[in-house]
Order: sequence, then C-alpha cells, then structure tokens
Amino acid sequence: MRFTSFPFRPAYLVLAGLLSISSAPTSAQDIFSVEDKGGLHGAYIVPIEDFNRVDVQLIVLSGAYDDPDPSGTAHLTEHLAAFSADAAVLDRARERDLNAATYDAATIYTNSGAPEDLETVLRLSRAVLDTPVLPEGFAESEIGIVERETFLRERQYPARWLKRLALQDLYGTPRGRASSTVADLPNLNLDAAYRFHAKHYVPSNVTVIVSGKIDQMQAANLVSQIFGDTQATPPPAKPWLDQKPDPNLNSVKYIETNRLPRDTLQFAKFIDFKDHDSSFDLQGAFFLSAEILNTRIQNALHFDDVRFLDVEVDWYFAKNADLEMSLRVELMPGFELGEARRRLRSTLLLLLRDPISAEEIKRARQKDVVSAQNASRDPADIRWFLKNLAADGFPPFSPTLYIDMINATTDQEVLDFAIKAMRPSATATILAKKVD
Repeated sequence: MRFTSFPFRPAYLVLAGLLSISSAPTSAQDIFSVEDKGGLHGAYIVPIEDFNRVDVQLIVLSGAYDDPDPSGTAHLTEHLAAFSADAAVLDRARERDLNAATYDAATIYTNSGAPEDLETVLRLSRAVLDTPVLPEGFAESEIGIVERETFLRERQYPARWLKRLALQDLYGTPRGRASSTVADLPNLNLDAAYRFHAKHYVPSNVTVIVSGKIDQMQAANLVSQIFGDTQATPPPAKPWLDQKPDPNLNSVKYIETNRLPRDTLQFAKFIDFKDHDSSFDLQGAFFLSAEILNTRIQNALHFDDVRFLDVEVDWYFAKNADLEMSLRVELMPGFELGEARRRLRSTLLLLLRDPISAEEIKRARQKDVVSAQNASRDPADIRWFLKNLAADGFPPFSPTLYIDMINATTDQEVLDFAIKAMRPSATATILAKKVD
C-alpha cells in the first residue's frame, strides 16, 4: 500500500465487508465476491453504470521485489505473458499496445472493452496464466525491448536509481526491496522468465477484478466458467517481506554522479509495527497520518526553507505492517549536502513537537474524501482504487468504500499512527553530488 505526496496518488483502504453504502454524493461502487472462482486467490465483481465499458484487471501478486537473479525478470515475464495472451486469443502477438505493468509487489494486466466484449476480455486475462507461447524469435526480441524501456525510464526518472541505492543500504541487500535492474540487464534470459512464470503465475497468487457496465450474475458466471478449472496450489513465498533492517542503523553515503540535474539527498526510513502482523486494520490511520506528516514535511522543507527544491515523500505500508518512508529533495545552488542532511534530520526529529491538531486531521479527512469523490468520475482512477489494495492480496476497494473508511477512522487512531511512524528507527541517506 503506497502513499506518495504528489502528484495525485492512488489510495488504499481496508474493507470491513464486501458491500458498501457510500456517504459520498457519487454513485456507490459495490464490490461482490465470486464464490466459484476455481483456484484463484480472489475474484470480484464491481458493477458501475456510469461508464459504457468493462475492465478486467488480473493481478499477479508478485513483482519486481520477487525478482530472482537477474533482476528485471518479472518485467520480461510481463511482456511475454501479455503478448502470448494476445496471440492465443486474438491470433496476433502484437494486436495492440502492451496492456500490463510491473510494480514492486505485483504485476497487473488490464484488458478493457465494450460491455458486449466481456467474455473476450476475460479470456484474454485467463490466457495470461498459460505458459507463454510466442512465434519463433518473438520472445528473444522482447529482451531487447525490455532493455530499451529500462534505460529510457532510468534516464527520465533518475531518482528511481537513487532510491534503490538508499534501499540497498537500508536493507543491506541488492535483492528484494532494493533492485539492481540496470546492472543485471545483460543477464536477462528467457529461461529465467519461464521459470518465474511457472512459479508466480499460479492461480493461488492471482486476483481478478471485473468492473464496469455489467450484470453482476452474468459477470460472476463468466468468471466461474473461464477460471473455474484452475486449481489451488501453495502460493510462492515472499522472502523480501522478511527483510528488516537493524533498528539502530544510521547509514550515510556520499556519492558523485552525472546522472542527476542537481545535488540531491535521498533518505529512507523503516518502521516495524511489531504489535501488528497485518496492515489490514490500519489503513485509515495510515492514509490520514501520511497526509498530515507529508504536509508538515513539505511546509518545513519547501516553503519555510526555500533552499530545498522539489520535495517528494513516498510511504509504503507492506502487507505485514512494515512501514517504509522514502524522501527525496533536490537542493538549490549553494546549499551544501551535509547541511541539508542536518536540516532534514532536525526537521524529522521535531516534526511532532507541536501535537497534531483536530483541525489538521479534519483537513486531511476532507482532502481524502474530495480526492475519492473526484476519482469516482473517472474509469482510470476507479481502476487505481480497485487494484491498489488488491495488489497486496487484500480484497479490493472502491472510492466510495474509501470514503466510508476515512470517515470511520478516529482522531486518536491517526495520532497513534503518526507517533509510531516518526519514532526513531533504521535510516539510510544518500548524499548525491552532481558533477559534470
């Protein structure tokens, strides 16, 4: 479950049940579980009358964090599985643009169409689970495409690389939550991708969400018809979830690089919620607390101290209730990296010196409610809501359910979460000096 300070971030929530009555003035998006789902981890139907379309999201609960050696294998497998599904159902491997994306903890395939195309869209999703079969030479060519995509993203978003360096120092490993994708690109191979598919693309590691202008019973019957023959097997292990840094870690590393536009400080912090083995019941407190803490950090590092430029904060709350914060700041000319680190350190230490007020919680609540109401008006935003919590293996949620959850979260729960999030814990800092 991820929270990013800006731009608009997807939100996550926990469901108390699978049916909802929304307090928002938008159409409710009720969520119905499919009982006859074969061996799938989960299958859900979300009727939405507002848009003349259907979307099927097939969520493999494994992503870049689950990469074997070499890293990048999950990304390559995504390409092979998506194009193989097109070849099997549409008779052409590149009938359309790639309809999938690899995230840290999941790989998500989205197939969309008109309401009358629901069966075809479901069959495209089902074919993703079959062992990839592609024309001769096609699979090999995808290795080069994955390499070019990766290099392009690294050039466009150099902070991705810097964040990985900080996570490698935080967790003490280049694998799992920290990835060395670029260094491993020359080692990408099809055998590793096929093994990854066989291990991770098993029904018990997959959730299917059908949303749009659909009849609930008809959609559920089609899901049962198309996925009902799948068999439950033990899901793959997630060893990266067991990575926990030394709680006393305070790593600081200085580097020089020509990959960044200006001097940059990258910070990572890990908090172990030891009294919880699941993040399921903490979602409302997590999002409201993160909203408030991000606002305070932005005010201190961007508006009060104008030497900081482009402050970005990202929170990741794992399924097992491990909380990770990443913070990146670019520096104005003349602002020395060591001084910036000291300023950041003091800011975080004193962030809750003034207790969080009821008014701050009220504003955060209003902001999240309005964001969810706006998301209800856009199919892409609704898909984000539906898949984000589901990507961690929990039931999906809708914008209206998110509003219910935010309104049900107490002020005291927000205060308790914020205090735990900002307590002393393991940290890693990269001081990156721009050189020509």
